[in-house]
Amino acid sequence: MGLFQRKDSVGGSHGSPRLPRLSTGWRDILRHLTATPELRVLDFGATSPTNINFLTGMGHSVYMANVVQDAARPEWRKPDAEDSKDAMRFDVGGFVDANLNFSGREFDVVLLWDTADYLPPEVVPALFSKLHDVLKPGGHLLAFFHGSATGPDAAFLRYQLSDSPDLQLLAAGSFPILGIYQNRQVEKFLSDYASTRFILGKDNTREVIATR
Repeated sequence: MGLFQRKDSVGGSHGSPRLPRLSTGWRDILRHLTATPELRVLDFGATSPTNINFLTGMGHSVYMANVVQDAARPEWRKPDAEDSKDAMRFDVGGFVDANLNFSGREFDVVLLWDTADYLPPEVVPALFSKLHDVLKPGGHLLAFFHGSATGPDAAFLRYQLSDSPDLQLLAAGSFPILGIYQNRQVEKFLSDYASTRFILGKDNTREVIATR
C-alpha cells in the first residue's frame, strides 16, 4: 500500500528517463487539476516524489498505491478446492482487502495508468468496481490499455507528471503484461461509471477517462 501524503515522501522511480509521451488524457486531467482546488488524488505506480511534489504544489492531497508489485507475490495463489488437478487460483478477495483498502478515503481523481494490464485478469473487474466505490460523484479516472503484450511499449513504466500534456516515462520494474483488453471489455469494466471517453494514442495505447 501507499502512504497518504501532503508534502514529501521517500522513495522514487527506478530506471533511466525515456522519451516523453504525449497524453491527451493527462492534458484533460491536468486542466481539471489546475481549475479545481484541494482535490484528493489517488496515483498508482511506484512511489514518485516528483508526482507527490507536483500535485501537492498545486494544493492537492495525494495517496499512492503500487499494486502490481504486490500482485506478483506467490502467496496470492491458493489451491483451487473445486479443481481436482491441483490448480491454483488468485485470491481476489484477499488481495483487494489488503491492497485496495483506502481506510474510508474517497478521491476526486484516480490516475490508474496501465496498472490493469499488469494484474491477473481475475482481479481487474474487482479493481474497477473498487475504484468506482472510492471515487466521489463526478470524480475522474484516467486509465491506459495496451494494444499488444509485446514490444518496447509493453515495458512496465512509471508515468511522471508535468505541467504539459507530456508524461515522462521511467522504467519501474520487470513485470509482464497479463491481459490485453478490447474496448467492449473495458466498457464492461466501466459500466457503472456515468460516462467514458476513449482516446487512441499514437503508440498503440488507448486512453480512457471515466467519470463517476
